[in-house]
Amino acid sequence: MISVKPMAVALLAALSLPCVAQAATPHDFSIFAIRMGGDSAQAKPYIDRFARHLETTTGWPASSVNGGFFVTRKEALAAIEQQKPGWAVVEPSLYLELRKSHKAVAIAQVVSSDLNTPQLQVVAKDPAIRSLTELSGKRVWTQLADAGKYLSNVVLDGKGAAETRFQLRQVGAVTKGIRAVIRGEADATLVDPDQLTEAKKMEGGADLRVIYTSQALPGLLVVAFPTILPDAEQKKLTKTLFAMCATPQGGPICKEMRIQKFEATNPSLLSSTEKRYDQP
Repeated sequence: MISVKPMAVALLAALSLPCVAQAATPHDFSIFAIRMGGDSAQAKPYIDRFARHLETTTGWPASSVNGGFFVTRKEALAAIEQQKPGWAVVEPSLYLELRKSHKAVAIAQVVSSDLNTPQLQVVAKDPAIRSLTELSGKRVWTQLADAGKYLSNVVLDGKGAAETRFQLRQVGAVTKGIRAVIRGEADATLVDPDQLTEAKKMEGGADLRVIYTSQALPGLLVVAFPTILPDAEQKKLTKTLFAMCATPQGGPICKEMRIQKFEATNPSLLSSTEKRYDQP
């Protein structure tokens, strides 16, 4: 979806904390999801409900689970490095970085039609821009400008660093990139197929054209930091998350979070994504 729905605010609140300075416990978590927005001041009642559910179902001590939500890669990395949480729910772009720098392992994935981006398309308005070749040197506004390696090797064609190939600009909301292209402030932006459908309904949006389509992309991943969260605790967490959304107690929480369910990762998709990311 292009716009942030009222229910999405509940998700933000459910995954936000106003302060990230204090050290985390092994059960604490961080969330990095670029398709959300909102105010972390709304967080506490929702985060408490989510955390208390995890404590109850895993048997973890009371008040041992806390979390923080971050909308930028920089904030998420800073929180993970400073707080050292035991696990996180992150964009695949950050997971691919964390698996090297923090030995992160993917233990589950999120199923959500609102939060995941299964594919991205580069769209332009200028008819002279027909492919990434014609886009070279031009202005590209995207939510992935700060994840250059992921953008270059996984989303795009791997034929050079996006940072030098294009004039990248980071945007917080996909609608900002769409409007920039329509107004001529940017030459291209990245959207998923559903977002493009909605964009074409905007004034001037009918002229938007797809010039490149990515391969399949992973969605949000639940990752563990083994040096902090032991294997036995990882298994306890995944068992709880897998069952959570189908239970009377956990279902309403998942609905607030706009998550259909947590499930096992897709080994084939994850492996192919990792190989593309790691290419020189």
